[in-house]
Formats: sequence, C-alpha cells, structure tokens
Amino acid sequence: MRCLVTGSAGFIGGSLIKRLAKEGHDVKGLIHKTKPKYYEKKAEYVTGDITDISSLKPLVRDIDVVFHCAAFVKDYGSKKTFYEINFEGTKNLVSACEISGIKKFIFISHIRHEFERDIEYYTKTKAMAEQYLLYKFKKNNLPVVIIRPGNVYGPGATTWVIRPLKAIQKNRIALIDNDKGIFLHTYIDNLLDALLSAMEEPKAVGETIDITDGDSSITWGEYLNELARIAGKKNIKKNMSKNTALMLSKVMILLYKVFRIEPMVTPMAVHIFTNTKSISIEKAESILGYCPKVDFKEGMRRVEIWLRNEGYVN
Repeated sequence: MRCLVTGSAGFIGGSLIKRLAKEGHDVKGLIHKTKPKYYEKKAEYVTGDITDISSLKPLVRDIDVVFHCAAFVKDYGSKKTFYEINFEGTKNLVSACEISGIKKFIFISHIRHEFERDIEYYTKTKAMAEQYLLYKFKKNNLPVVIIRPGNVYGPGATTWVIRPLKAIQKNRIALIDNDKGIFLHTYIDNLLDALLSAMEEPKAVGETIDITDGDSSITWGEYLNELARIAGKKNIKKNMSKNTALMLSKVMILLYKVFRIEPMVTPMAVHIFTNTKSISIEKAESILGYCPKVDFKEGMRRVEIWLRNEGYVN
C-alpha cells in the first residue's frame, strides 16, 4: 500500500511510519514545523500544513491510505489553534483526499472521558472532526475508519512516559482521589497492530473503534508508582481530592491565560486521572481481529529498558 502519515514527528505517527516501512509499504511522512527525532530511512518525508489545503493536494496523489495522526494535543491552549488544526485541518485533508480518491482514511482520535461541565477544546474539536468524518462517510462514501486509543505509552512516549517521569523525579506529582482512576493503558505496538488491521479490513469502514490493552485493572497510582520505582524513588505519598485538584487546576488555567504561567495540572488531566469508566475492546476484536499481544507487565519492562538506555534514569 502507498500510505501517507500525518503527524510523522509525533510518537504515534513516527512509530507507525517505522512499522509500515518494516512491513514493506511505501510510506510518506508529513512534517510541519517539528522534525522527527528519528528518521525512517525507507520512508519519504514531505513538508506540508494541514491548515493549508493547497499544500496537501500534491501530497495525496497516488496515495491508497491516509493515517491522520496530526493534531494539536494539549490539555490547555488557544481555542483558535485547536479549532484550526484539529477540525479545519481534518476537513482540508478530507477535501484533498476526495479529489485524489483513496481506499482508506484512518483517523486517530482518542477515548473520551466523562467530563462534568464544559469539555476542553482538545476533546471538543476531536469530537467535531469525528462527526464530520462520519457525515462524509454517509453522504459521500468517504472510506473512513475512526480509531480511539486510550493512554498510549511505550518506548519514546512523551505524554504518558517522559512527562510524568520528570514530574516524579522533581517530586512534583500527586495522586488524585486516592488512586481510584483507571489507567487505560494502550501499548504502542498493540495500537499499531490495530491500525494495520484497520487498513486491511473492509468491515472497518464507517466504524468508530476503541483500542486499549483490554485491561481495566491497573490504576494510575500503580502506573505512576511503577515509574517512580524505575526512577529510584519511593512510592508517591501525596494525595488530593478530586474537588481540590479541579479547583487548583482552574486557578492554574486562569494564571496561564493572564500571565502565561504553564499549569502543573489542568481540568482535563484531573478527569483523566480520576476516570473510573472501563473500555470494552469487543468491537475491535470482532471487526479487526484485534488481540493485544503486549500486557502491562511486559510493556513496563520494555519502557524501563528504553528509559535506562536513553539516559532518562540511572
């Protein structure tokens, strides 16, 4: 297959490019401003901007499958930026693909958490993009597949490995709500298995499919304390209630808006860390034949080896 991967400098996009190249596919990686830390020698990297449709049209010519991984992934920031990249950028890419004709458009979304009040911009714009893609599927037969991963971790992961590890090393982390939240761990190789199955499976078209490791028994406390062990730290003792954490996070967001002080915790993070909703992977098993091969214990073993080899821990 001839594949285009947007967000090729990111953790998921970069890992996907390597996997596709390894399995013999022709791969083109879309780069915007950030360059990949590790380039795949067998892939072609091209520069473009998903907010500029004129830069996309030449890139999708002769492409069979588009994996749309690019997004503005933050739990705070400008509403305009989220909207332009996550929603309008997706629309631009779809328009370019409709002109060229493709076999599959695979959109990387994320598993939604139950928020009490206003949904933050990342989740809102991802949901808008999903709705638009399903509309295009029903109206124009756009061959779309929506994949919603959980908390994707593994060697090279910034959001769910490096960032919490650094916070632990600086003693700037606390558990929330007495460690009740479920870590919806999704090992990167398991997610890649699902994405490649979605590329090949005709029944996946028009479907929205959740992907995790299929294990809801691991709490955030267990995961963070495992990172603490790897870092040579004691178990995390600090704890705050969900209400306290939410109040603190809202104050920090206000300080960010007024003084541009980076928040240590955000409302989105609080909801993620206190999520008690388990996720079923039955749909993935049934449609994609998905069977997660790497469990939590093995995933953490690989993460520890990588962290030590890369010098993040001694």
